[in-house]
Amino acid sequence: RVFLFRLLQHGVEDTAAECERLGATVQAFVVDCSKREEIYSAAEKVKKEIGDVSILVNNAGVITAADLLSTQDHQIERMFDVNILAHIWTTRAFLPTMMNNNHGHIVTVASAAGHFVTSFMVAY
Repeated sequence: RVFLFRLLQHGVEDTAAECERLGATVQAFVVDCSKREEIYSAAEKVKKEIGDVSILVNNAGVITAADLLSTQDHQIERMFDVNILAHIWTTRAFLPTMMNNNHGHIVTVASAAGHFVTSFMVAY
């Protein structure tokens, strides 16, 4: 069984369809991963409707491609909210049950952009 959190409805539907083609039972949720309370609320819904989560894959990420001085403050804050804080909030939501069950895995996917010099990616 798979559950998905995604910012956009069309994106989550496409991902859910691909997982179903591979044989998974999927439940999808549209969640603004920049908002802690939305993450916590969706996590509670998952726990009630699906049950315990044993594998969490944190893969949320957004980017603003611009030079540092052209990147607006709200864009930098959104990148931190989604790319860093969302991973913390999802982990905090599901880790306690994993620890109580003495079973579970958390995978956090980071960007390869940290290994390459790319123009207009300073804020990212």
